[in-house]
Amino acid sequence: MIDDQKSKQKLIEEAAEWIVLLSADDDLTKKAAKMDFDAWKSMSPQRQKIAQDIEHYLYSIQKLVQTPQQQQMTQSVLKAGLQSVNKQKNLRYGSLFAIALCSLGGIYTYLAYHPIAYLTADLKSSAGEWMTHSLNDGSTLKFRGQSAVNVHFSANQRVIELVQGEIFVDVAKDQVRPFIVQTQHGQIEALGTAFSVRYQPELTELKMLHSKVKVQTSHFVKEPSKPSSVIVSAGQEVTFNGYAIQPIHDLNIHNEQQKWMQGQLIVENMPLSKVLTELDQNSRTKIIFKTDQLEKIQVNAVLPLDHAENALKLLNSVFPQLKIYQITPYLTVVTTQ
Repeated sequence: MIDDQKSKQKLIEEAAEWIVLLSADDDLTKKAAKMDFDAWKSMSPQRQKIAQDIEHYLYSIQKLVQTPQQQQMTQSVLKAGLQSVNKQKNLRYGSLFAIALCSLGGIYTYLAYHPIAYLTADLKSSAGEWMTHSLNDGSTLKFRGQSAVNVHFSANQRVIELVQGEIFVDVAKDQVRPFIVQTQHGQIEALGTAFSVRYQPELTELKMLHSKVKVQTSHFVKEPSKPSSVIVSAGQEVTFNGYAIQPIHDLNIHNEQQKWMQGQLIVENMPLSKVLTELDQNSRTKIIFKTDQLEKIQVNAVLPLDHAENALKLLNSVFPQLKIYQITPYLTVVTTQ
């Protein structure tokens, strides 16, 4: 039994070392580490399982790290985390994945909650907060969770630049100045309306509650199968990136209104992975999970967005196979292993 524990601890320490090496900013170091890592994980099924968790963790970090300064800071935090792992010889946790995250979770807390665009934004809300702000034209912005915008109003147009998170917009009419919400993926021109917009690094999501808007991608691509502009009406939702707009889908307006007006998440046959993404938007604690592990679990529920911990407990009571680890006050891991 003691030998098994020592072997397990050794694998944990090796896993932490791989996380540091595979996230190096030196391409040669990273390439050499990748070859050695492939050989290491092929030595046993247990190592292959740990390798899957490492690869998922690194992918999550790569999505958050966007600047050289953040890359340098990432390396410092990861190395500090490695030293912490090496000091922890007798701790017991539910999974190797949770153990690795325990000491390295600081990188998530900093990068996920304090990107430069958020810190320098004109208007921003805090984690777990709902904030309403009235603009000088009479329009209203409602912020959900840690969200941020820059405001660019001129004599010719009204532009809201969404740099992080999700907002609900109630637009005041102005015959002279169009109202536009911009993300790095494109822009949404309102035609006197109410809608919500969520920005993520890989895509922008629009949900229409009233009237209609015109969506246009930031890069014009002349391909019939990939429209670069489209009109979206009330009761519809759509996602787009800088090059293409995805097909329009029907939106349950009542459910979207309940989210913004009552702080309730009403889901019908929604994959658990998407439910956790929604809860994470309002949570003061970063919720980490593996999408491919949870996306096949379908959820039908009414969940409190303002109390993510209670929502997770409710989900756990319905799906007892879930394991929820409170790694730090700022980091929660949800898994089935």
